[in-house]
Amino acid sequence: MTRWIAMEGAILAAKAKEEELSKAFPKQMIDAVKDLEEFIDTAPEMQAVALSGAENIWALGEGGILTVLWMAAEQMKSGLEVDLRRIPVKQEVIEICEYFDLNPYYMLSGGSLLIAAANGPELVSRLMREKTPAVWIGRTTTGNDRIIFNGEHVRYLDRPQKEELYKIFKEGWNSL
Repeated sequence: MTRWIAMEGAILAAKAKEEELSKAFPKQMIDAVKDLEEFIDTAPEMQAVALSGAENIWALGEGGILTVLWMAAEQMKSGLEVDLRRIPVKQEVIEICEYFDLNPYYMLSGGSLLIAAANGPELVSRLMREKTPAVWIGRTTTGNDRIIFNGEHVRYLDRPQKEELYKIFKEGWNSL
């Protein structure tokens, strides 16, 4: 996986709700979230990943990482084992999510890619050498089980949930 989850959703929230957030957080934190916009374009690493032999590439978007993981497993007709603690998220994004009671794992995550590759750790190393933040978060498995590990806790991946941003943007965010 490249970059960080919930980035695009947090940017939209920081821009649209800046006045409200400024009563709870320092301006520098809000600005740091808005500055993440420079990482939204995935075109440069999309090309590099495609040339690296990646088997499948998914751009994270509405519904967040857990929705894309579900869709990826469906498309590949496989199971998954994913370590939730390895999924990268910026602390500033977590703060905004907690403030609005949003789950970052089901939040608009433009700017991130989920990649299936025969050798995930090797691809991560290559991306990091090219200055693209990337982490190995799990693997596909035979069968249909979609398992999420969170420390000692193990659970099955839930079916996709409603996009979290609808909690604060009742009419959607496309008009922002």
